[in-house]
Amino acid sequence: MLRSPLPTIVGSAVLFVGVAIGAAPDSGVDAFRAKLDKWVETRRILSEERAAWRADEESLRATRDLLRDQRKELRSQAGEAEDLTSEAEEARRELLLERAELQRASRTLEAEIRRLELEVLALEARFPEPLRARLEPLTSRIAGEGEEPAGALGQRLVQVLGVLSQAEQWNASAHLVGETRAVSGDQKVAIRTLYWGLGHAVYAAAQEGEAGLARPTRDGWVFTPDEGMAEEAGLLLDIYEGNVDAIEFIPFSVEIR
Repeated sequence: MLRSPLPTIVGSAVLFVGVAIGAAPDSGVDAFRAKLDKWVETRRILSEERAAWRADEESLRATRDLLRDQRKELRSQAGEAEDLTSEAEEARRELLLERAELQRASRTLEAEIRRLELEVLALEARFPEPLRARLEPLTSRIAGEGEEPAGALGQRLVQVLGVLSQAEQWNASAHLVGETRAVSGDQKVAIRTLYWGLGHAVYAAAQEGEAGLARPTRDGWVFTPDEGMAEEAGLLLDIYEGNVDAIEFIPFSVEIR
């Protein structure tokens, strides 16, 4: 009885495969495993790099947006600074113009005050001696012709106005003053003088018979004796002082210039 050869063939094939597998070298498997490990490591590194790049990309984008906002803010501030600079320049220009105007006004005022000072000093000689003595604290501070004025403009103006104010008050009324003068010759005598403002005066000496009129000149007041009016002058002064009971009208001739 013939036997089938199939089982023998199959068995041989299995044996061959087993022998072939058993005979496969270890170096190929190790190489494959090494390549596989490198591939896995590469994938890991790529994943980490990709994650790091994404993080860097987000940081760069945030930095870019921040710089963009800062640039806009700087441009806005630069525009505001330019506006402020323009406004400051305009304000500075206006202040310079105002300062120049004030300086011109100050020079004009100083020239006017100086003119008034010289006029006041020129008028001082025409003031009666009692008034000049009263004004001496003010007039002594006023610089004369060719002298350099001292003090602030406001102070100088106050001095001039003070002199003019007191002179005006004197001119608006009569003033009886006791004086000692040399009215005739060099001998000085005690007199009573009634000043009518800044224009005229009547005087009478204690000694009977000495009387006269006085008027201002550029060199001061001039007392002119007039013996014919001694009685009238004495009576006028007594009436003014209230030394008599009856009041009379006493005419005097006055020279107007």
